[in-house]
Amino acid sequence: MLSRLTSTATRRIPRHVGGICSQWASIDTATDTSSTTSTSWTSSSPPFGSSVTFSTAANSGNDQQNEQAVEEQTSLLDKSDKNILQKLFDRHSISRQTNRILIAESFLEAAITQASDPRWYGPGRIKKEFRSYQAILTMHIWMLHKRLLLDTEDPHSAHLIQEELFDIFWTDSNNRMRAYGVNEMLLAKNLKTVQQYTFMHCFHYDHCYSGELLENPEERLEELKHLVQTHILLLNPPNDENDGSADDDADALDDTSDQAERIAWYIEAQYQNIVHDWPDDWYRKARVAWVDLPDFSDMVDAKGNILEPFPVDPEDILPENWARNIANDGTYYYWNTKTRKAQWEKPEAN
Repeated sequence: MLSRLTSTATRRIPRHVGGICSQWASIDTATDTSSTTSTSWTSSSPPFGSSVTFSTAANSGNDQQNEQAVEEQTSLLDKSDKNILQKLFDRHSISRQTNRILIAESFLEAAITQASDPRWYGPGRIKKEFRSYQAILTMHIWMLHKRLLLDTEDPHSAHLIQEELFDIFWTDSNNRMRAYGVNEMLLAKNLKTVQQYTFMHCFHYDHCYSGELLENPEERLEELKHLVQTHILLLNPPNDENDGSADDDADALDDTSDQAERIAWYIEAQYQNIVHDWPDDWYRKARVAWVDLPDFSDMVDAKGNILEPFPVDPEDILPENWARNIANDGTYYYWNTKTRKAQWEKPEAN
């Protein structure tokens, strides 16, 4: 495995960014939700407060190592020690196919669980619509994609897992379009549009974590804020027209600056957590522990006024161990992550 880019310097992180949460996905254990890990986060007394420090890849004292890691990402497949027959066996073996499908499904389920957290759409003030949810889900899929790119132990298998991951991601996107009432005849056309937006979003993340921005955390944070406002909050950049829309767009960007910054810090923490600090044995078993969501309390507008709190929608609250998923026809169902029981009706709280 590539030497992880560990930092000799630390940056103080705002108190509204949380720590590791206990949301797991596992292909070998259906009920294991109690595992713990040590991470680069430090705090004398959780929950994390203003004393928390956060190591970023950009602050590494070894710049040459950073550049080498970025360059090697594009050539991992070429460095695989597998010959053509071994690669063909990996791709077409039923057992290998089954294993990587299970891994990819676990990765996607972990991303869906994090993206579906109702705090994004309540206190986080993110719109409850297709494109906003797709953007939140894309953020977490991209993190997993970057970790797979760094797999030097078996890069060919990691490449195949990526293919499976994006295949089922597009299937999930199709199912959610059905839930929004998109006609079956128009699914393929709309999926192409969704893929275009998704790849634009991913390319924007790639831009933030490469080149000069990788070595400049302050500028990267500003670019991440712009990314959040564009792809997640769906705000338009100010234009030059004289119809008043430019002022409205500028005001909207200013009023969401605090919100965007908190999400940008979350992205920073999540990138460090998944790409660099994820224990290899957990990664091999498709077990994911995400950094917790930002604290969205006491957000302020452009004038410094505290925004009125948005509560979590009661319809989004499920009993413990229950999750919502979507069937191929676009119908949502509920399943218990411990007992594996599935049902169409929303479970009632005990």
